[in-house]
Amino acid sequence: MESITFRKNERIRKRSDYTTLHRQGKRVHAEHFTLILKKNPLGCRRLGVTTGKKVGNSVKRNRMKRLLREFFRLNKEKLPDSHDLWIIVRKDFSAYTYDQVREALENILGDRLVAT
Repeated sequence: MESITFRKNERIRKRSDYTTLHRQGKRVHAEHFTLILKKNPLGCRRLGVTTGKKVGNSVKRNRMKRLLREFFRLNKEKLPDSHDLWIIVRKDFSAYTYDQVREALENILGDRLVAT
C-alpha cells in the first residue's frame, strides 16, 4: 500500500515541465477545469494545479487547489503510473464539497482510473 501523503517529488514544479505538458499532453475538458495528461520518464505520478485571477479571489483559488490536491493525495494509487496530471481551473467551483469535486474528476478521468 502506498503512502497517502503528497510529497515534493509528486509535484510538478519546473516551468519546463509545464511547457512540455502544454505542448505534448493530452487534454480533457470539463465544466470547471481542463486536465492535461502526459506520460513521464520519472516513474512516479505528479500533479500540477494552476488557477488564474479571473477565477476568484485568493481565498477561493486556494480552496479549489486544496480540494484538487486532496483528490490526488487520496486517489493517486488509482491513477496510471508514471504520468503527469496538470489541472487548470477555468471556473469558480469553490462552493463545491470534496465529494462533488471527486465525482467530477472521476467522471472526467473515467477509464484512466485503475480499478482497485
